[in-house]
Amino acid sequence: MTRFYKGQSLLGLMLSLALSSFLLFVIIQFYAYAQRQNQHILLQLQLQTELQRVLHTMAKDLRRAGFRALSAKVTQENFSLFELDEKGTSLAIYPMSGESAVENNCVLFFYDLDANGCLGSTAKQCAKDEQNATSEVGRELFGYRQNGFILESRTYGNKANTKCKKAECQSYLQQNACQDLGWTKMLDEDNYEITELQLNWLDNSRQYKGLNLYLAGRLKQYPNVQYESSVIIPLLNQPQVNE
Repeated sequence: MTRFYKGQSLLGLMLSLALSSFLLFVIIQFYAYAQRQNQHILLQLQLQTELQRVLHTMAKDLRRAGFRALSAKVTQENFSLFELDEKGTSLAIYPMSGESAVENNCVLFFYDLDANGCLGSTAKQCAKDEQNATSEVGRELFGYRQNGFILESRTYGNKANTKCKKAECQSYLQQNACQDLGWTKMLDEDNYEITELQLNWLDNSRQYKGLNLYLAGRLKQYPNVQYESSVIIPLLNQPQVNE
């Protein structure tokens, strides 16, 4: 008895290959999409972590603005030489360009970092004849600014004149200081770009002034990966808001 075996026709084979190719294409596309999504999430987390880190650093620093320790060893303080007005203002915000229409993206302030009762190294008489008498005063003068796409902090070190008189001492908190030397990058400019730094007063409280700090940035190599965040900073050592 002769037996006949039915094989797969050429048309059926071609349809099977076409369907298999289509399914393989869908799987590859899905895998590539999943990989891109995973990469985007990882890059987003990287950017978020870095910006949150610097935001936390800035907020922690700004909360201390104006802190003046009391010390029984000090017979003459020098804080009044650096304060911007008779109220004792020790923090100011400015636009980098000097134009009022531009966002405030530079902040300058001081505080008693080592709690010795003066700005600078300890001395019994921190000011004499209306002139500063401490050393290393630059390490207690602080600031942050947006310079192009770069976020910078102020590090005067030994560049501040330790023998300054009132007008020069005050100049370290005035707008020209935003353009002076003595600034250090806070982020790697090859990887991160700061698109906006904005500081605004919150003076709707009768108890203290506050500051709204807003920061936005992106990855330089992946401009579509962006992140923004803001924080409210109480300034308990600043003059009270007028009622």
